Amino acid sequence: MDRYVVFACISFIAFALIPAAAAQPSGAVTGRVTNGETGRPLPSVNVIVESTGDGAQPRGTSTGPQGRFAVDGLAPGRYVVRARFIGFASRSREVEVSAAESVGVRFALAPRTVGLNAVEVTAAPTISETAEQLRKADIQETNPRDGGELLRTMSGVSAVRRGPVGLDPVVRGLRSRQVGVYVDGMRTFPAGPARMDSPLSHTGPSTMQSIEVAKGPYALTWGGGQLSAIRVETNDLFNVARGERLSGQLQTGYDSNFGSYDVTGTVSGRSDAFAYRVDGAYRTGNDYETGDGTSVPADFLNRELRAKVGYKLGDNQRLTAGGGYQRQDDVDYPGRLLNAQFFKTGRARLGYEYASGTGLVRSVEAKAYGYQTLHTMNNEGKVTYASENFPGPPLRVAVNADITTLGGRVVTQLAPSQDLRLKVGADGYRAHRDAERPFQVVKNGDPTTPGFYESKQIWPGVVTADAGVFAQATRLLGPVEATGTVRADMVWAGADEEQVTDVYLDIAKPGNGALDADALDRREFNVSGALMLTAPLSEAWTLSAGGGTAVRSASALERYADRFPSNKAQTSAEFIGNPRLDPERSWQADLELEARYDRVSFAVGGFARRISNYITLQDAPDVEPMLPLPIFAEGPFRYANGTATFYGGEMSASVAVLRSLTASVSGSYLWGENLETDQPALGVAPLSGDIGVRYEPPQGRFYIEGTLGGVTEQDRVASILGETPTEGYVTLDLRGGLAVGRGISVEGGVTNLTDADYVNHLNAKNPYSGTPIPETGRIFFAGVNYAF
Repeated sequence: MDRYVVFACISFIAFALIPAAAAQPSGAVTGRVTNGETGRPLPSVNVIVESTGDGAQPRGTSTGPQGRFAVDGLAPGRYVVRARFIGFASRSREVEVSAAESVGVRFALAPRTVGLNAVEVTAAPTISETAEQLRKADIQETNPRDGGELLRTMSGVSAVRRGPVGLDPVVRGLRSRQVGVYVDGMRTFPAGPARMDSPLSHTGPSTMQSIEVAKGPYALTWGGGQLSAIRVETNDLFNVARGERLSGQLQTGYDSNFGSYDVTGTVSGRSDAFAYRVDGAYRTGNDYETGDGTSVPADFLNRELRAKVGYKLGDNQRLTAGGGYQRQDDVDYPGRLLNAQFFKTGRARLGYEYASGTGLVRSVEAKAYGYQTLHTMNNEGKVTYASENFPGPPLRVAVNADITTLGGRVVTQLAPSQDLRLKVGADGYRAHRDAERPFQVVKNGDPTTPGFYESKQIWPGVVTADAGVFAQATRLLGPVEATGTVRADMVWAGADEEQVTDVYLDIAKPGNGALDADALDRREFNVSGALMLTAPLSEAWTLSAGGGTAVRSASALERYADRFPSNKAQTSAEFIGNPRLDPERSWQADLELEARYDRVSFAVGGFARRISNYITLQDAPDVEPMLPLPIFAEGPFRYANGTATFYGGEMSASVAVLRSLTASVSGSYLWGENLETDQPALGVAPLSGDIGVRYEPPQGRFYIEGTLGGVTEQDRVASILGETPTEGYVTLDLRGGLAVGRGISVEGGVTNLTDADYVNHLNAKNPYSGTPIPETGRIFFAGVNYAF
């Protein structure tokens, strides 16, 4: 039996045995506990009342269905009242109890994420995921053209720029398939082999409600086959007042330099049982100039439409359905051999949700989804298309790719006792990919003259599938909150035997002779796990420690690519897949110290990671390239297993200098080594930091913010994989917003105010010039939002 219940029983008996004539007037503490984000009552919260002076035993109780509690029979004096609930930050208050009086106390508990760089801004508790998050207001103020740009505002998180949009996520040196991406619970993959369309590129920033990044093996309940993960939730369907039949907003904005403008809008409504939401967006952009005046190709055109509907079956149950379509046309990619002619993406999902908040079964969620992305790119606009600036015959090269993914998920949360929470579930997906590269050599410089023509499979009808089960337990062990997660996955990978070329079978497995078609199939059983411990050192200080292991299977490109450029290098040489690659296994440990006072917050932490069977690259000098272009001075290469280690950390602090003035500072550092090549690991970002100041009066009518960012030079590069050193730089951004009234607000500012000329170290290289893609020079932006 809980010791606080025992204490309460003993106290009750003692008071009952005292004669009435000897009884002393006593007081009580009553109150209510709510979710600080949603305002809803929190049942089953542990409430402890402890005397500060006489050494009396603490009294304990728990909140009822409406979040209310009462502890009576307290002798007059000073007491500390503490509220603790799994998944929420504990709160305490000191009160003075008088004889024959009741003191009222209210707690609004903030949901929290335990672990390194825990920045909790969402309404749902996510206990075990080491994560950092952005909420809706942060997303809107950032003025992004692409979801990848939002990641660059987070410590330890960045993105690879290959063009104006489609920035590819990088989390603490992890990239490509090492980072799982989820949009409304759907596992999302790009269609293009070159990841022109990163998994985030098909979800516009205006439709994003929140972004959460798990910086290690702590997202095992999200899905399998990843070493870190990103979770995006789109605009909430039920975030509308009941009875509000029609509401929405319309926003438009313009960015100089890019010459881009956008128009976004949403319409939503809700009755007692039914809710709907429709979001739309139109964005376009043009070439931009760098700080030194260099023009960079950056045309793009995006259109997007999403819709959601929901129906409440009762107080605790609801059905939801959603779908969307996005099309991107004529997107320039200076960091790739080809430009994107178009992307077409359609997706749909069905869901069921049950949430009681009380009893054994607290919630049940089930979801099924499907989506398809079609992608076509070609070399029109590149130097290979015409002969003037290219040392060879003109070429007509294209890539036609598509992916179709079906998946589902079911999970339930249980509360077997007051101090224990369980989450159990299963999820899975099946992805079918196809990519073909037709090319033609133009004779005598005349495109109308038929020349040599051939069509090659980049990957031959590849199917990958993952089915996993998971369990997570969170328990209060005295003052320590412990969360353990375990996951098991069955993985399948295979290719269409009729589309596999004899050349690929001859070159895919070096040293062991040619492969037969049966060797293309792969089956794996992978087990992952993580443990997180959080202990309060005092009222303000918290120490978190975690560790775990996660497994990632090789991607379709790594297994089955037939001489196609890799995402694991900054060179455009051709790469050969290896169907026998072993899955990567990451071992990671984290440690964080966090402090939160009324006006000051601080967090610092570090991590260490070792990846066995790290998928890297090695020379394949015995293989003839498919396209013997003059720019392919290196290679071909093939994928191989090796080992890599990473170390690093992040820190952040904020101070409320005045009631309306906040100053903040953050920084991150990463070190990584590829033991196979005896060089730094690819994509190790240099030391970076930001200093920010924000002025926002309590009424929130306007805000002004300035951010000074600095990045050191990076000379720790993987030269074997084509990386080159980059110089350090400093940028200054200013932005502000004003609520005009009647639902109208305006925002504006300037990024890179000093017009600095700089390159993000992670950016791809121009395959023709060999130089990394530079970032934009000075950009002025402005936007108007109307809510109704």
